[in-house]
Amino acid sequence: MKKIPKVPRKETHPDLRALVNQIPMTPGVYFMKDEEGGILYIGKARILKNRVRSYFANRMQLPKIALLVSQIRHIDYIETTTEMDALLLEAQLIRKYQPKYNKELKDDKGYPLLKITAETYPRVVITRNKSDRKAFYYGPYTDARLLREAVNLINNLFPIRKCRRLPKAACLYYHIGQCLAPCIKPEVRDDYARWVHEIRNFLGGGKKSILDYLTERMHQASAELRFEDAQFFKEQIQALGKLKKKRFLPQNPEAGIGLAASLELKKTLGLEKLPERIVCFDVSNIQGDEPVASKVAFLRELPDKMGYRRYKIRTVEGIDDYAMMREALSRMLRGLKEGRESFIPDLIMIDGGKGHLAAAFEAMKEEGFEDTPLISIAKKFETIYSARRKAADAAAPAEDLNLAKDAPANHLLQKIRDEAHRFAVSYHRLLKEKNLQRSDLDEIPGIGEVRKRILLRHFDSLAELERCDAERLSALPGMSRACAEQIEAWCRAKAAEK
Repeated sequence: MKKIPKVPRKETHPDLRALVNQIPMTPGVYFMKDEEGGILYIGKARILKNRVRSYFANRMQLPKIALLVSQIRHIDYIETTTEMDALLLEAQLIRKYQPKYNKELKDDKGYPLLKITAETYPRVVITRNKSDRKAFYYGPYTDARLLREAVNLINNLFPIRKCRRLPKAACLYYHIGQCLAPCIKPEVRDDYARWVHEIRNFLGGGKKSILDYLTERMHQASAELRFEDAQFFKEQIQALGKLKKKRFLPQNPEAGIGLAASLELKKTLGLEKLPERIVCFDVSNIQGDEPVASKVAFLRELPDKMGYRRYKIRTVEGIDDYAMMREALSRMLRGLKEGRESFIPDLIMIDGGKGHLAAAFEAMKEEGFEDTPLISIAKKFETIYSARRKAADAAAPAEDLNLAKDAPANHLLQKIRDEAHRFAVSYHRLLKEKNLQRSDLDEIPGIGEVRKRILLRHFDSLAELERCDAERLSALPGMSRACAEQIEAWCRAKAAEK
């Protein structure tokens, strides 16, 4: 291994110090150059001035850094809108110029890469190896957290698939406009390929921000009279503005930006920081049948669909809402520890009362997250409880927040709870319908798909259907008297078998 020579400590040249003082306090990419203008090193920073100044302020530098600093004669920079834009631009420029002191990045070892898969309908994913030669790779990137945000942003802005395997039915992303649904619409293949091509153009194009790229493409499409494409890029620019306000732009969250509910929650709960990221859990089951749980995520008081999750309960038998809540919450917390979940919530919320809160707090203690703020909202009187995080055990009494009914925080929490409940119930119904469609209802003579759907809409379980007589059944829309009597006779025979 080649040894790095020892470099005597030298004072920074006055002109260089003056140049550093002129660098802005913004995100961006910086270039360290030698006397001939050759690029020695390229780096990215959340705050350019602070990052560059640190090279000259640290007197306990590694030999490699000291050698780099001794050769710097000029510094250039490119400002970007966000640190995430700086990350993407840094990787593009390093690949282009191959600076001497970025050798560790040229080797691609240990750093994450952005990959566009070689599937018929490609996905954008993160990887650390290049095992698939047909795929396209970008990077490496120096910050895995920012890279995850970049992938989430690309998936938000471009309607490409997120699922590992093509499902047999359109998923949530299709219904919220974030996927073309090639799983059920093969006719979108050309449009899909076009949007993948746009993503590749951006990642390899050296633009300093995705906003620059989208704006340029909008003007180009308009000039070429491709008005549908121009409208798409315009909508994505607008969406990007909303996303950046929620997620990426450096802001003072308490400087009057319309987060009254979050500010009220921060004060009421005595939190150290604004609860920008809130997740809420709910469980759904009918007489223990097909139990499921849901997690919804809100970011700065708006739904964050990328953070939604559905959990099919695996370990609980019978009706035990507390155990179901513990299982769902524990699975999210383990996902955080294992890197499968991308962010730690500022506040966790449970749909339920004191018992649900105690069960959730127990799960959080077991997984080592007892310091994360936790609250619950009871359905009957909309009472909101807060776990006493400093209590000796999970059975300690919960605190009633005593929020006014018309308080902004109260409205926000109820909105989040209602969304969690809706999401859980929709998943439960989906599983219930799949289960019934492939089993019991197929045994009823004379019942086709249309009448099967009628029964599924009006009955939550087979037990409820068995308690119904022909009179009530015949009153259902689309159900004849003869068919109702057939169903009643089948239900009686079914009950007699038990």
